[in-house]
Amino acid sequence: MMHSLKPVFDEDDFISLVNQNANSISEDLIALNSQINADYLFLGVRVKQSVKVLVSVSKEAPLDDFSYSLVGSPCEHVLAHGACGFSNAIQTQFPNDDVLKRLNGEAYLGAGVFNEKNENVGILVALYCSEQPGISQWLYGFATQAKLIGMHIQKRYLEMCTNHHLALLEEVSDISNTGAWEYYPDEERLYWSAQTYRIHGLPIGHPISPQKAMSFYSLASQAEIKKAFSTLLNYKVAYDQEFQIVDSQGQLKWVRTSGKVQLNSEGAATRYYGAFEDITEFKKTVAISEERALRIQNILNSINDAVISVNANGIICHCNAVASRIFGYSIDELISQPIELLMPEPYASNHKKYMHHYEKTGNARIMGVGRQLPAKRKDGSVFQMELSLSESADMGEKRYVGVIRDISERIEAQDTIYNLAYTDSVTHLRNSQWFQKEFQDLILRSAMRNEYVHVMLLDMDNMAQINTRLGFINGNKALQVIAEKLLFIIGHDYELYKFTNDRFIVLSSKTYRKEELQRFEPALIENALLNPRHFEVELEDNQWALSASLGSAIFDPKEQSFERVINVLELAVKRAKSTAPFGLCHVSSDGIEEFERYVAIKTALKGAIENDELSLALQPQVDQNGALTSFEALVRWHSPELGIVSPADFIPIAEESRAICEIGQVVLDKTLEALRSFISRGMDASIAINISARQIVLPDFTSSLLSKVTQYAIAPQLLMLELTETALVADIQLVKQTMLELARYGFRFSVDDFGTGYSSLAYLKELPISELKIDKFFVDDICEENSGKASQIVDAIIEMSKALKVTCIAEGVETQAQLDYLIAKGCDRFQGYYFSKPLPVEYWQNITSPTLPIVTS
Repeated sequence: MMHSLKPVFDEDDFISLVNQNANSISEDLIALNSQINADYLFLGVRVKQSVKVLVSVSKEAPLDDFSYSLVGSPCEHVLAHGACGFSNAIQTQFPNDDVLKRLNGEAYLGAGVFNEKNENVGILVALYCSEQPGISQWLYGFATQAKLIGMHIQKRYLEMCTNHHLALLEEVSDISNTGAWEYYPDEERLYWSAQTYRIHGLPIGHPISPQKAMSFYSLASQAEIKKAFSTLLNYKVAYDQEFQIVDSQGQLKWVRTSGKVQLNSEGAATRYYGAFEDITEFKKTVAISEERALRIQNILNSINDAVISVNANGIICHCNAVASRIFGYSIDELISQPIELLMPEPYASNHKKYMHHYEKTGNARIMGVGRQLPAKRKDGSVFQMELSLSESADMGEKRYVGVIRDISERIEAQDTIYNLAYTDSVTHLRNSQWFQKEFQDLILRSAMRNEYVHVMLLDMDNMAQINTRLGFINGNKALQVIAEKLLFIIGHDYELYKFTNDRFIVLSSKTYRKEELQRFEPALIENALLNPRHFEVELEDNQWALSASLGSAIFDPKEQSFERVINVLELAVKRAKSTAPFGLCHVSSDGIEEFERYVAIKTALKGAIENDELSLALQPQVDQNGALTSFEALVRWHSPELGIVSPADFIPIAEESRAICEIGQVVLDKTLEALRSFISRGMDASIAINISARQIVLPDFTSSLLSKVTQYAIAPQLLMLELTETALVADIQLVKQTMLELARYGFRFSVDDFGTGYSSLAYLKELPISELKIDKFFVDDICEENSGKASQIVDAIIEMSKALKVTCIAEGVETQAQLDYLIAKGCDRFQGYYFSKPLPVEYWQNITSPTLPIVTS
């Protein structure tokens, strides 16, 4: 800190000033001691929790400078309670003070030395080797002397600061080539500082008057300076202007001079004063700079590209005439405006964040290279530009210079050639054909370098609903807005393509070595792409919150083809949709192996149907007495190539296509064949078969089913048609019509997995339902200590079935406790491993007494 910024002295200043004035202070202490007659008298400075003695006098040999601790000393008492004296037994009162012992102190006087902020900086101490009964009479004078010492030090300190100020002012005046002047009207005396004399080329102290000073001004400037000075004298109006003078050597100079007035309490002028600065070199520099700037401006105006410079805060500092012409603003309208003025959204809103990131990291791919970006004109129209950005400095301040080329015409010409083939007409993104071309090139390059590729497929959720509700124009507008946001999100490391319909491909332009994959975090870009904020759009003056699902994968290009990559991403998106909105499925190497099995199952499924590889297993359903009443037919697949394939694996794949309907037909044929066999053996048991959502809405479903039961001579009452809640709501009116028609022929219907879907209770009341099935998901928890809502839901379904007057059957019964609970609540029938696992039809054909209880062991 500079001395000029400290109004009072501190401990360091105290030490310095006492040392500088040690002789005079010693004389003061000797004079004081002649009155109080102390054995030792010293002045010390406080240094944290100790005192350092600076000046001392004594009756005996002089004391060397020493320090002692404040803790446990009478000086500590002085600093805490003020000046004080102890007439005797001082060592007894302060037994831990080594200085008292060393100097054989018996009596004590002490007073603090304070600065003008009342901060204790030092201490004055008198020490006696004998008792002093009258010591209190000296206390006031002693404290006064300590105060005088503080005042003396403060005065010396201010003198020192003043000298520093004057030296500093003279140095500043010399370096800045600035002088000062004063005029006292009562004396009619004009004073100049040394620098003012030097500017005029006069020796310091040369006699000067206002008239003499005016004579130095050039003829062109004299009238103006006389007017300014007269106005200051007569009307007390300050001035600050630039003039030309001719110094005593005949040299023409530019000066900047100011004038102000100092008034007394009555408002009368007592002093006029001001500054006098030689700005000749500055004027020369400005003239050179202006000439250079004009030359540069002429050069910039002669080129065909716009040039705009902005400062570190993004404010436009300079632009050429081409920038004015391209953007439609005048140059004056652009200068001092934020650069965001020339950006469309979302670039304008995100520009400061981008610049902050660059300032912090220094990472910006756009620096020094050309990049195509959208820009906005004054009339609001958006056009494509090619921007090359570089960093420079002007007067020590950071500047960014952008060279901008309007490439609208070039793009329009290119669009004529490429748009139809390689650009999506809605979003203007490169399309799937262009993606395939670039991706295949990337696969080839990365395979040669043994590097991995990151690619993602983004699929909009329920975009068809927007198109249906608001029309395709609004649907396309939504895709355009989202595409612009996604394009900004991906930055420079990814490329965005419009794939098919309402899907986007995001491809990493950077490839990764195997050892880099551990540090690569795909979740960063994945989470950014699925940020709900990016899918908020305004359509017809209303805000719509859309959503999307994302499939993501990192591939080894040596092992994958373009087609396989797309198929894996398709599967990943399909799985991500199961957790929509904003579902995410990132495929690892295990996921690719899983995809290979998916492809194998999908390929083999058609042959399984044609080659009769599907078989039927029946799981019994029993009443409260354990008697067999019916079965549920479950399909099984034993593939020669794949082995046993779980229904959980092949049924979802079959549901993707018409294969589920063909499987349903196989199950129906085998079920009717089993019923015919049961009837021939005298077994009276119905069989329930599952009907998919795709199957029940087939135009010929009713006629085909009637034809089959007629062919096998089976009564419709023996066939229970199980529908999931999803199948019910697939096309509720068509499903209802089909169910009512089949019910007239005697077919019965069961709602499978009741409680896990979204069916309306109103529909249940209107539909010809004979049975509700409680899903195993709820049955599993009914006997647990924390069964909670599971048991409540089970109770509610049972009560609902009673209200609807339909049979209630519980799936997944596996324990006696579950069975007892369900019986107690009034459930009608039961199915589960507690009674029997699903077994081949042949097993049940050998049952001789189907009405007997099933063995539950």
